[in-house]
Amino acid sequence: MKIVLFGAPGSGKGSQAKLITKEFGLPQISTGDILRDHIQRQTNIGKIVEAIINRGELVPDEMIIDIICDRIKKEDCKKGYILDGFPRTLEQAKKLLEITNIDVVIYIDVSIIEVERRALSRRICPSCGKIFNISKKIIEDCDECGAKLIQRDDDKIDVVRHRIEKYFSQSEALIKFFKKKKLLKTVFSAESPEETYKSVRKILLKI
Repeated sequence: MKIVLFGAPGSGKGSQAKLITKEFGLPQISTGDILRDHIQRQTNIGKIVEAIINRGELVPDEMIIDIICDRIKKEDCKKGYILDGFPRTLEQAKKLLEITNIDVVIYIDVSIIEVERRALSRRICPSCGKIFNISKKIIEDCDECGAKLIQRDDDKIDVVRHRIEKYFSQSEALIKFFKKKKLLKTVFSAESPEETYKSVRKILLKI
């Protein structure tokens, strides 16, 4: 089963991908995670990407497509995978369907206000990668490894708003494209990932 999770930054794609992986055993391919790994290791790609992301801009299509093509050829993707954060542009979407078939595109619908709230409340552990929400309870240290939590540069308000603006300027074309291909299914982002997953799971069980 090959799944695309599509939605605004902060819509909960990563959380849904982890829940799908847990139940269906499919690898989560997060362009964000791959790019952050390059940044952390300060590869040539990482240095270029870091500057782009910190400006709140999107990484060029060609670079993202090459990274995804390389990743889905790995052994763990033979039975399927979850694409989290790809495609983000119409060009990426067209290229994706040229190189592979996709079973479903799940669009997670969420309001701009909610996206901003989630981004500002999100903290991440720089050591183990666990994500925390501090909107209801202030958390400073990771409960898994004890490391000090940080706020990613792309979760700061100015960058978040710029990313949202970029996303909505391109999302309409993507939605139309996937609808035309009869791949798009829409779910609404609920208060908790588990609540949203109930709708996602119903879709997947019909494939």
